[in-house]
Amino acid sequence: MKKFFFISISAFCTLSSFAQKCLQLNIAPLMSNLQVPGSSANSFAKCATKTNDHGQIEFINYGSDLEQLDTIVARNSRDFNNASVTNMGNMQLPSSQNVDAAKQLAEQLKNMTPEQQKAWAMQQAQQQMANASHPIQDDGATAKLVMQTNDMAVNQLGALNRELAAKMREIMEASSKEKETVKLDNSSCPGLKPVGLPSCACVNALAGKYWDKIISIEDKYNAQRIALLQQYIPRIKAITSTVDDNIAKLQYGDAVKSPQLKQMLFSAQSSAFGNSFSLTTASIEDIRKESSNIFAHKKNADNQVENLSCQK
Repeated sequence: MKKFFFISISAFCTLSSFAQKCLQLNIAPLMSNLQVPGSSANSFAKCATKTNDHGQIEFINYGSDLEQLDTIVARNSRDFNNASVTNMGNMQLPSSQNVDAAKQLAEQLKNMTPEQQKAWAMQQAQQQMANASHPIQDDGATAKLVMQTNDMAVNQLGALNRELAAKMREIMEASSKEKETVKLDNSSCPGLKPVGLPSCACVNALAGKYWDKIISIEDKYNAQRIALLQQYIPRIKAITSTVDDNIAKLQYGDAVKSPQLKQMLFSAQSSAFGNSFSLTTASIEDIRKESSNIFAHKKNADNQVENLSCQK
């Protein structure tokens, strides 16, 4: 009976909760790395390339600035994830100090009579109920600032991202439809003896005209996407700057007493980073990479290596 009761007591004991502090990070200044793209030719000029055995262009990377942007996003995303995992570990795993205290308590309980154990358990239950009815609270101004920061990071930035995504999607759908109207037909290039393949000059000249049209369409719609980025990035940055300022005012969580509000502030910072970089980075990289790929096709055609199913 005593052994069973001791097990129940052990299950009854709970670990104190931890709340994650914010990262020592200012997000808005990092947004200077969100460089708005230019034309297809401009995007291609920033790429590092090489040629394969056929003389065709292959990409090493799409620009050192994009690699730097990827590094910034990956590093800070990892930091947020690691902080969240660490926080979960702190909530789930006891410290060595807690383990030692638990061992001492176990020894005390072993020496108690069943009536004393019941009295102790009742006292602990009453104490926990009292703590639950009087949770750690922050002053009204602090609580309000945390909630305002969370609203900006989650709701306001989220709404801007949804607006931007919807408009980007419309432009990309229109671009795809127009590109589908452009056809590449090599039938006008006659076969040459001895194997009947068309001349490389002919088929690559047609390919060059085709890719000229695709580049024109790409640049036309990318100009619209770039205009959106120029419109939305400053709006996103303005809200993110306020989030940064509020978190600094709250001493990155040190000025917040309540574990719930401290966790909310950390979540707000994480959301602000995601809403500042996820869609904007994806849009910039898509424009840069797709337009560079298209421009490379045109250069290959000009060098008569785009279509290799031909006779020189």
